[in-house]
Amino acid sequence: MSISDQIQEIAALGRKDYGWFMRNALDVKPEHYWEGMERVCASVRDNPQTAVSAGHGVSKTYVAARIALTFLYCYVPSIVVTTAPSEDQVKGLLWREMREAHANARIPMGGKVSTLQIDMQPESGLRWFAIGVATKPDTVTGEATRLQGYHSPHFLFILDEAAAILPEIWKAVKHVGGPFKRVLAIGNATSSTGEFVAALKSPNWNRLQISVKDTPNFINSNNDIPGLYGTEYERDIRTTYGEDSDEYAVRVLGAISAKAALGSYYGRKLDDLESKGRICDLDADPHKQVHIVRDPGYTSAFWFFQLLDYDVHFIRYHEDSGLGVEDYARYFDELRRECGYIYGDNIVPCDMDNNAGRVITGQTALETLQDLAITCGRPVALQVERTEIEGIERTVKFLTRARFDKTLCAVGLDRLRGFHERINKQMSTEDHIAYTGSPDKDGINDHGAAAMRYASKAIVEGKVGGGSMTAQDVEDLWNEAKR
Repeated sequence: MSISDQIQEIAALGRKDYGWFMRNALDVKPEHYWEGMERVCASVRDNPQTAVSAGHGVSKTYVAARIALTFLYCYVPSIVVTTAPSEDQVKGLLWREMREAHANARIPMGGKVSTLQIDMQPESGLRWFAIGVATKPDTVTGEATRLQGYHSPHFLFILDEAAAILPEIWKAVKHVGGPFKRVLAIGNATSSTGEFVAALKSPNWNRLQISVKDTPNFINSNNDIPGLYGTEYERDIRTTYGEDSDEYAVRVLGAISAKAALGSYYGRKLDDLESKGRICDLDADPHKQVHIVRDPGYTSAFWFFQLLDYDVHFIRYHEDSGLGVEDYARYFDELRRECGYIYGDNIVPCDMDNNAGRVITGQTALETLQDLAITCGRPVALQVERTEIEGIERTVKFLTRARFDKTLCAVGLDRLRGFHERINKQMSTEDHIAYTGSPDKDGINDHGAAAMRYASKAIVEGKVGGGSMTAQDVEDLWNEAKR
């Protein structure tokens, strides 16, 4: 049998059994390969999408790195993309494991290896590689666009520390790949909201939960497998927090947190609203105007609401990325036709009235909105907030007046629950979380939260409803536009 035939046979065996390849071609010792690793390997092999909620210290990054290499070398040609919330996490966690496994493999793996790439093209002439990318808020737009250009007959996308991956990347995942595509989202479900939690609850994903109690180190009360947590860690968390605590559920059992994000500004208030039945089925009042409030940007967030005496009814939330004012105007007009909305005011922040857009379109964004008043409502630009924290404090009080449609506002409610104070990582410990005193602009939750803050400002200051269009105004404008 030639060397080429041997390699093909090894790859064929690896495609059938990822664990076999890890133990016989990579660096995994047979005695260190355990049932939790096998469950993840088998799921990625057999299912298009796998979401793994894991406790701490259950070798999730270790196995994800070796799945990445197994896929790369057993499917020819292939593309493997891995991502994590920061460059340090990409380089220092998953790709450190990948480089180590590659260097210590039992058979030569081949390929040009660098910090965040393994390139097989120089040796094969094929478009065949693995690459690691970070998903920071300031670079995510470009990364998401670039990822959508990746296509291969065999494609694997790994989202490590998946709870903090930005929405643009989750959307990009849907548009990359090829005939044989696999997605692995793996991490600690530290919040009750977000795309990772949605995947863990979706029937479209094969969902796994791996607990510290599943590890051989816990079951056998030893530390035979390096890096795995066991009885000592479980006992420490149980003693510190209690077996019924959220911390125990997440850190030990690998369950989804029952809490909003750590340091959530609005989580407690929303829990209060839910207990009082103010997050419920909420039909729009056909006789009341529908106002829109927007936080603009590459990702834009919109709340649709009606004023009913003292109460404010939030009837819909929408967010999307990469669209312009005209695109959103078409969406609003579709809602107007389908749902019978009578648009009133369209509330925007003050920076939509600056000159940034004039260079390209000849108009400010606010002037464009004024031209589209029929489908977007009458634009109202707010004055700049004195401080964001002051606005957040006002919004907490304002939410007492709010009711939310639990279905059409579900994503928006997740964004509000997830909007949180930034953690001071240098000052925080395992048992004590220190905060910086300012919001975390994570690119996930801050858009929806900012739009709600604008809504609270406009309503509290009486800027909504004063000069809005009536149903007859809308009809007259529409008839005039059709002529």
